[in-house]
Formats: sequence, C-alpha cells, structure tokens
Amino acid sequence: MRRIICGIEFEGNVVPDAWDVRKFEVNGHVEISARQVVAWTEIGPVGSELPDGYQWDSWDDQKKAERDALDAAERKEKALKQSAKRAQTTCRRVIKAEGFDELLTLTYRENQSDRALCKEHFEKWYRRMKKALGGFRFCASFEVQERGAMHVHVATHRLPVHGDYKGVKIEAWKLGTRIWRDIVGADNGMCFVGGKTRWGHKRQRMSLGKMAAYVSKYIMKDYADSPEEKNRYSRSNGTVIPKPVLVRLTGCTLADLISVAFECPDGDVIVSHRIGRWKDSYWLCTEPGAA
Repeated sequence: MRRIICGIEFEGNVVPDAWDVRKFEVNGHVEISARQVVAWTEIGPVGSELPDGYQWDSWDDQKKAERDALDAAERKEKALKQSAKRAQTTCRRVIKAEGFDELLTLTYRENQSDRALCKEHFEKWYRRMKKALGGFRFCASFEVQERGAMHVHVATHRLPVHGDYKGVKIEAWKLGTRIWRDIVGADNGMCFVGGKTRWGHKRQRMSLGKMAAYVSKYIMKDYADSPEEKNRYSRSNGTVIPKPVLVRLTGCTLADLISVAFECPDGDVIVSHRIGRWKDSYWLCTEPGAA
C-alpha cells in the first residue's frame, strides 16, 4: 500500500504477527479494537524522476492532470470517510459515558429535506427542552429517510414525569412533540419517546450499548451528504470521555490475538463481535447485562 503526504510518497508493509490493540472502557462498557501494524518507508517526492528517454508532451500533461484530479478526489473521499468514522466513534462513546437510557426520534410530516434547516430546528428544540425540564443532556444524529425527509435520533436521560410547557405542567412524554410543533408547524411532526421503527411502530427499549450503536451508525450512513467542515452530530458540552489504552502485541497470530484480547466477564453481554473481511482487524464490544 502507498500514500502521499505533502508531495512525498510512502510505501507501507504489514508487519507479520504484530497488532495495535486499543481498549476503551467507561461505565462498565468495553470496546476493544485491533489492527495489523503497518511499517511505512519513504520512497521520495512524487513525480521527481521519469524513465530514461521519456519526456512529457502536451498529451502527457493532460493525462497527468486528469490523474492528479482523480487522485485528489479519491483522497478527499477517503478523508471525508475517516472524518465521519471519527465522529461516529466519539458519538458512540459520548452516549456510553453519559449513560443515556432514553431514545427520542424527531420527525417531519412534510417532506422537509433541508439538513441545515433541520439542525436549526433541532437547536431551538433542545434549548426549549432544557428550559422546560430544568436541564437536558443529549447526543443526536441526523438521518435522511427514504422519502427524502430529515429526522433526528436523540439519546438522552430518562424523561421525568412532568415538564413545564408555557407555564403549565404536562406529562413529559408529550412535551417533546408540543415544543417540536411550535417550531416546525402545527401537526407537522412528532417526537416519539422510545424512538420508532421504519414502519412507524414504537421501538422496544434498547440497552445502552445498542442505543449508542444505533444513533451513531447514521453518521456513516450518509456521511457523503453531510456538508464539509460541519458537525456530523450534535451533543451537550462537557462530557468527559476516557482515553483508550493502546497496547502493541507482537509474535501472535490472529487466533492468538483473539484469545488474548477477548474479554467478557460473567454477567456481561456481547453487543458486537467481528473479524475484518481481510482478517487484518478485530472488534469486540461488550456491556453489563440487565440487572
């Protein structure tokens, strides 16, 4: 494999039986990921030399420009995907660090497809929810439905029994919809407590690990449609996220790696467990079992 950094080309070679293992742990939730170690060697400046007896002509310049443009597009796509992947990881870990235990889904009745407008509506909504409940912490992702309309998945803490709506105490499960409709228009949307399925039915309550995976997955689902240099998700400020611990293992095969890295104490359950398609990576995610 090769990569270009600041005009310098590097060649990467996999180090046999060597793995970088990262372990993230918070509130009893554990994420373990491992990738093969790659050693990078500098080759030299890109395009600094040409084969003997070869000279560029106008046709070569045109082809080189086309190739450079293609390379730039590929690099941009890769950077975009990597940025979304980092956002997905942070979103998932924020939800676990906060210990959220409620899922809300904000929808539009009309086919509102403007992402920027959806984020504007959501910002107004959560500010009013915070005021009405005396505090509201959350982590949210945005999704485009098949029909083209936006909707928002919100992980938060269990809602209290009542909330304040325009000076009147009402049941908190009704509060989200009342405020959302004040913003987007009467009868133009809903706030589903507990979320909803693609068929419009109420979703069964999820465990924290599954909810974190569910909310964060939408960041990768439509990362290419998200505006560049914009937040791919939204969350409350001040969440403390522990740093993962990095360990390098050498002299072990994939089977040895899994034997060493696999960790699921009694009473815990596996949320996700997989080996990379090319057997160059490993992933394990566990959480505490139901009390």
